[in-house]
Parts: sequence; structure tokens; C-alpha cells
Amino acid sequence: MKRRAEKISIEHQKSEVGYKKPPKEAQFQPGQSGNPLGPPKRRTQLWVYFCKYMGMTDAELAKLKTKEMTQAQQTALKLVQNMKDGKGAGSEHLARHVFDREEGKATEYLVIENENTLTDDECEEIRGLLLKNHADSH
Repeated sequence: MKRRAEKISIEHQKSEVGYKKPPKEAQFQPGQSGNPLGPPKRRTQLWVYFCKYMGMTDAELAKLKTKEMTQAQQTALKLVQNMKDGKGAGSEHLARHVFDREEGKATEYLVIENENTLTDDECEEIRGLLLKNHADSH
């Protein structure tokens, strides 16, 4: 019995286990996916329909049979039609909101060329104003 315990502890010492180093028996086998079900399914594909309709001519849009469309297709088509008809102000805001929810908000980057441009207090003041403006807009 002691011999087996020594063998296990020797094998355990050979394969280091820790952060990003799972035990050998828990590692994926060659050809085995870490996510066998694949990525999560998109709910509505609103962005896909929006892009498709934006690329169509007015004549092609007129030929579409809206009664056979899904709700997502109808929504995307209505947004495109409103934008083409010059009613883009409200539609653009709605489209941004819907796409942020559907596709995930795009990452925004802030580049500061000089790290000493603002003091910590100034940064906190600006941060507070941005949070207040964000809360007021929703």
C-alpha cells in the first residue's frame, strides 16, 4: 500500500497542478473541444438582417413580403426604411440601443498621450459627470 502511495506522489510531483495547469486526467484529449455545444445561438440576428437590408436597393426592399418575415426581420426593415426616409434621428438611437443589447456593446478606448494630463481629482470629477450623464440618459 505504501508503494502505491509513493508512486502516486511521484507522478503528482512530475505534473505540476495549479493555475492554467489542470491535472492530466482533467485536460482535454487531442481533438476534443472545450465547448462541445459550440457558441451560444444568437437570439434574433437583428444586426445580420439590418446589414442585409441596408445593402438592398429601394426596389429590392419593396419586393419583400413583410407578412412572411419574423419580428426581427420586420424591425430591421423598419429601421432601414426610417433611415432612408430621413427619419433617422429616433431610429438611429433605437438601432444603437437594440444592437448594443443584441450584439454586445462595442469596446471604446480612451488614449491619453501624456499620462500627467489630468490629476486624479480631475479624473474622478469627469468620471462622476459621465456616470451622472449616463444615468440621466436612461
